[in-house]
Amino acid sequence: MLIAMLSFTAATTTGAGRGKGLGTPTINLNLEQIPAALGEGIYACIANDQPAVMHYGPRPVFRDSTTCEVHFLDAEPAKGLASLTVTVVEKIRDVRDFPSPDALKEQIEEDILCTREILENGKW
Repeated sequence: MLIAMLSFTAATTTGAGRGKGLGTPTINLNLEQIPAALGEGIYACIANDQPAVMHYGPRPVFRDSTTCEVHFLDAEPAKGLASLTVTVVEKIRDVRDFPSPDALKEQIEEDILCTREILENGKW
């Protein structure tokens, strides 16, 4: 689902570390700095000029609160980043629940493949 490009900068915050445990480490962003125009979902994006996938919304698998977190596809982000500049390219899917963390991990792998396809096709 193509959306109008939306760019924003947000401060980084400490997360729960679940992404790393699933094999997809993320950088969490300050929710107060996320634009109101961004709906909940999973997005292909560019973060600090690097291809990335972003989750914005609740974490139903873990019965946890809303978060905005970014996973870099091809590079480890520099340690200690104070903020990220994100350009949202395309919404991949809605946030949804999965029966287990392993099922979520499988979906994340599919989301990464989809993001690569979107970004490699130059939609941004």
